[in-house]
Amino acid sequence: MGSEMCIRDRGKLAEVGERHSDFHSSMYWRHWDLEQYAQTHNDRPFVLIEYAHSMGNSTGNLTEYWDVIEAHEVLAGGFIWDWVDQGLLEHNEKGVPYWTYGGDYGPADVPSSGNFNFNGVVFPDRRVQPAYWEVKRVYQHVDFDLVNAVTGQLKISNRYNFLSLEGFELVWSVRAWGEKIAQGRIADLSVAAGTSAVFKLWENLPGAGADVQYYLNVELVSAQARGLLPAGHSYASTQFALPFAADQAGSRGAAKVSVKVRERGNSLALEGKGFAYRFNKEEGVLESVKVDGSEVLLKPMVPNFWRAPTDNDFGNYMQDWGAAWEQAGRNRKLVSFEHSQGQQGAVVVRAVYAFHDNAGDELARWTATYSMKHEGELHVDNHFIRADGLPVVPRVGMNLELAGELAQATWYGRGPHENYRDRNLSSEVGLYRSSVYDLYVPYMRPQENGYRTDTEMLALHAGEGGAGVVFEADGVFGFSALHNRMED
Repeated sequence: MGSEMCIRDRGKLAEVGERHSDFHSSMYWRHWDLEQYAQTHNDRPFVLIEYAHSMGNSTGNLTEYWDVIEAHEVLAGGFIWDWVDQGLLEHNEKGVPYWTYGGDYGPADVPSSGNFNFNGVVFPDRRVQPAYWEVKRVYQHVDFDLVNAVTGQLKISNRYNFLSLEGFELVWSVRAWGEKIAQGRIADLSVAAGTSAVFKLWENLPGAGADVQYYLNVELVSAQARGLLPAGHSYASTQFALPFAADQAGSRGAAKVSVKVRERGNSLALEGKGFAYRFNKEEGVLESVKVDGSEVLLKPMVPNFWRAPTDNDFGNYMQDWGAAWEQAGRNRKLVSFEHSQGQQGAVVVRAVYAFHDNAGDELARWTATYSMKHEGELHVDNHFIRADGLPVVPRVGMNLELAGELAQATWYGRGPHENYRDRNLSSEVGLYRSSVYDLYVPYMRPQENGYRTDTEMLALHAGEGGAGVVFEADGVFGFSALHNRMED
């Protein structure tokens, strides 16, 4: 910050005249601007004196920056703003501890930057935030490259300047649907600093099963303690999707579906053994899901274009420029609603919605097609078209409220910690289990949190083996499951 303040106080850098430092610096350049600089300047190193504002739920796109930085020697790296949320511990009148900031101190007329200094990758008490794991993964000094998946040849590149990998161990495993089918350990890693070597992990792997994607997980650990880090600490890791998975299983053919379609006043119900789905014909939404007679859907499943703003969203004024999309969710109009049932019993329900802002201007159209081709399974296909000239949509998906007793989550996708499209390199695909309570991330100021990406299956259920609902996708999807509403 010192260099930056001097430049602001004394004029433009071009007016300084004589060379006054051994490196160039600036802050918050886009990574493509760094690329351009690296290709046109080579007189001295460039350092991003600040490039990732780690306030609240943030610190995305690190890997894009470091792909550029590591490709050019003239780029020396950068500094994250900053290490720790700067909160002070206080207690309320009941003795409950909490972290204070900004306007918690001083008279009411004293200016405050609110929670501005909650911008670390660890909380005030040094518990790690999800972004910590992404920083650790992107900053690791050992790289892995799967040279040949069939023969199990893995290239290890040591990017340490002075440290040999002698004394480290490589731990690897191959997993199918979260289950280990092969594993191993290599202890002889004599890879000198700045060099690389190829190691053979396997001769043959067990045969691939139908409709299964295999993943190779590799991890570099130390058998001995090193300084503050204990024996067994993970220094570097990565995951590879193996290319030799078996042919994907074909889609299931049409079968006779035993489902009754009942219309009662304003409702349309699809009923069968152990299940019942009910649509509201005036609203065109799925408003009830019963499993073995018990209601699991407390509020209708509706299209959603909004998410709770993050701290950096407020800095970007998303609540202003994106306000139309928050309004859209509250201004939904049903254009059409229809249903049909084929000879084999398959049912199709289709609803078309128009969305408007508060001024009445149409923002988007959404077609939701619900089909039941297999008994009890409701397939939802959404088609979304927005009007031209509108701001970026913060989120496109569907929002629903489920019964509170479905408080356990099991998912196959990226985890275990919170991850987003721009921050999921450290989140490996696997089978994970958690309480819904623990999916929540307690950022110092409540905001968007708890998301998981590249999910193939999510089950929300009542305890181990308890009844619940399962969500699957034709491809992958993202989800968050929280005990509070987005509006909270």
